[in-house]
Amino acid sequence: MTAYTPPPPPTDPVRITDQATAVEMTARIIADARRQVWIRSLDLDPWLFDHPDVLDALRGFATHGHDTRVLILLHDHAAPQAAHAKLLDLAQRLPSVFEFREVNDPAYREDRSAMVAGDAGGYYFRAQGDAFEGSANLSSRARVRQLKERFDEIWERSRVISEYRALGI
Repeated sequence: MTAYTPPPPPTDPVRITDQATAVEMTARIIADARRQVWIRSLDLDPWLFDHPDVLDALRGFATHGHDTRVLILLHDHAAPQAAHAKLLDLAQRLPSVFEFREVNDPAYREDRSAMVAGDAGGYYFRAQGDAFEGSANLSSRARVRQLKERFDEIWERSRVISEYRALGI
């Protein structure tokens, strides 16, 4: 008797058309990541990042080993604070893992896309960052590389969000 082997993840992007699938894919991308997760969001979407499954995946990722990093790039740093985003509580307990920056260059602020990507090759990309519709794939290192290059370009030109630090220092 041979052991069951799950099928490999699909190589074609999956269309995300509902919130439940978006949450499921995001949690899986984070759980599959080894050392780095990149998040770009307009305002740390509460429907996604306050969801228990996504928070559990982030907590598990952040505590599973050394040298893990979650880089989060936002357009509006005040909205998550005002909404008491649960992810901010987690990030304050694990400040060596979570880093936040805010897009402040007008040229980059015009790009209102959002994404979650992990270094294992999974991504969820939304061209319109205020909607859940987008595309995702659990095994596309080439697309993650493209998304990360754009992310890194914007990250380097964005300001550190020091307001999220527990002591504000």
